[in-house]
Amino acid sequence: MQKFKAGILGLALTAMSMTGAAVAEPIVIKVGHSSEAETMLPGAGRTAGVNAFKHYIESQSHGEMVVEVYPNGALGNGRAIVEQAQVGIIQVAGAYTSIMVPFAPEIAITQIPYVFDSNLTAWKVMEGPVGQELADLFLKNTGLRVLGWADGAGFRNIYSEKPVHSPKDLEGMTMRVPENPGLLAMFRAWGSKTVTITWSELYTALQAGMAEGHDTELYSMYSKKLYEVNPHVTVTRHSYNLHPLMMNEEFFQSLSLEHQNIVLQAADLYTRVGNAHSYLSSLVVQEAMEKEGAVFYYPTAEETEQFRALGQQPYIDTIVRKIGENGQAWVDKILAAADAAREGS
Repeated sequence: MQKFKAGILGLALTAMSMTGAAVAEPIVIKVGHSSEAETMLPGAGRTAGVNAFKHYIESQSHGEMVVEVYPNGALGNGRAIVEQAQVGIIQVAGAYTSIMVPFAPEIAITQIPYVFDSNLTAWKVMEGPVGQELADLFLKNTGLRVLGWADGAGFRNIYSEKPVHSPKDLEGMTMRVPENPGLLAMFRAWGSKTVTITWSELYTALQAGMAEGHDTELYSMYSKKLYEVNPHVTVTRHSYNLHPLMMNEEFFQSLSLEHQNIVLQAADLYTRVGNAHSYLSSLVVQEAMEKEGAVFYYPTAEETEQFRALGQQPYIDTIVRKIGENGQAWVDKILAAADAAREGS
């Protein structure tokens, strides 16, 4: 009888142990993005930010949450990654401005030509009320919570087969432009023909002559070696780019308050690390590109004003129409926020 009781007790303890092991299974957070896996300089600020995000969550949760990162577009292009996060295939998506615009046209206000004069101005605006309102809107439209508006390798510039010093040099040139309707309108106002080609196919398309130039950020261009086909860099700094990180809201709400707080703290770290690393990369990437044969041109103040005067209003008019009733109010809001950030108020 004693042996029987001991056997029952042993089975009970084993069952309890197995139940405890099941409860102790870590919560897995899958993150998909299109930047490289390893943090390096020059390198993607998003990569550095995601790696900090992963380390913080895993260390602060003591292994209760595990972050699996799928970089280099392993899960598909930018839009596919966002859509996977929407339906819960993955929990977190690393996106960029232009891919967010089709989901929420209001996001396009952040790429108004010359709305930001510096990275610092952009950071202040996106960390303030305008950034929060855009995040709230994106959550309502998509079910995705914007965790942080990190710098997306800074400002966009023009890259081409031949030198471009002013809008006149763009007349008749076929330029690859992303999905943002405002950017398409801007390049058309500069006299260009426009085509939309996915980022993953851009090198081959430029090589095949489907486009003579494109616009993106310096590090993005460098990372894909696009200088091999578009060696001329015109530093217009015409539009700012963001690399926000976003989480499926249903998943976020399923977490305990303690785990939610850890995720939000990690998101703050993602933004800070991403901003800093992106800015550092912008300081060294020109030298790296010049070693590979890229030729840089900095427009004069007069030439920059030509780009702004011709391109800004067509961009604004286009996105106001896309946004609809509150379009101009959104434009006015970010212009005022940028002015306040520049003045330090």
